[in-house]
Amino acid sequence: MKVLILTALLTLVGCASNGDITAKKEDGYRCKQVNSLGSIIPKKRCTTSKQRKLIRDESQESLRQHQRSGVLSGGGDGA
Repeated sequence: MKVLILTALLTLVGCASNGDITAKKEDGYRCKQVNSLGSIIPKKRCTTSKQRKLIRDESQESLRQHQRSGVLSGGGDGA
């Protein structure tokens, strides 16, 4: 009897999670471990494909602006 209940429970949980996984794949949902500055414990960061595209576009625009203005960063003594 316990085996039957356990099997039914696992089947229900499996079916419920498949819908979430399908929705996440459609949105381009992706998670990865990232290291934070000053911490040795990685954190999980999840984004959609739209969020990653927005971040990429903003980064490229920021780089273009810095290149136009001639502002350099990154340290060093210039020698």
